[in-house]
Amino acid sequence: MIYLFSDKAYEGVVHLPLFEIVFDPTPFDLEGFDTIIFTSKNSVKALEQSGIAWKDKKAYAIGEGTASFIEKCGGNLVFTCKESYGDTFAQILIPLLANQKVFFPRAKEVSSSLFEILHVNHIDIEQRIVYETKCKHYPSSFSPLKEAKLIFTSPSTVHCFMENFAWDKSYIAIAIGEKTASALPLHVKKIVSSTQSIEACVALAKAL
Repeated sequence: MIYLFSDKAYEGVVHLPLFEIVFDPTPFDLEGFDTIIFTSKNSVKALEQSGIAWKDKKAYAIGEGTASFIEKCGGNLVFTCKESYGDTFAQILIPLLANQKVFFPRAKEVSSSLFEILHVNHIDIEQRIVYETKCKHYPSSFSPLKEAKLIFTSPSTVHCFMENFAWDKSYIAIAIGEKTASALPLHVKKIVSSTQSIEACVALAKAL
């Protein structure tokens, strides 16, 4: 049995969403900013829900999913980073963001040092927490079956899984990337997907 811990379902596997997104409704203003860095679709959703004017700002995105969502919302996408790791994204951005005032809408908990890397490299950047993830809670009857293959799509899914369920030694964990894999306990049998997408993780799980 294959279980997918993600915010969206995928055909042929058991979908179990482990957290919900809570957006901060506090109003704020983007006047004076030239550029916005987006590291997730939820950051885009947060700005959309806030009703502030953001679509004329230059948008830099990590990952095709975030980039396509910016375009779908009518944003001014100017750069998409193909790498899936925030620290790598930050290094790529340093020469691109010189002489710009940058806004970074982010989650309450982040797994990269993007803000710190840009800040120490003299990028004029401000960050703001615009959403947070909160774990859902399930009864033990929802525990994955023995010998299940478990697909974790973010460090948050690992954290929320551990809040809900005991780890059975027969489980095999499939992590969407290195950051997610590093959030798993050391004793866990884990495989890191070579491509950072849910499709690739599901294909890997089915091949095992």
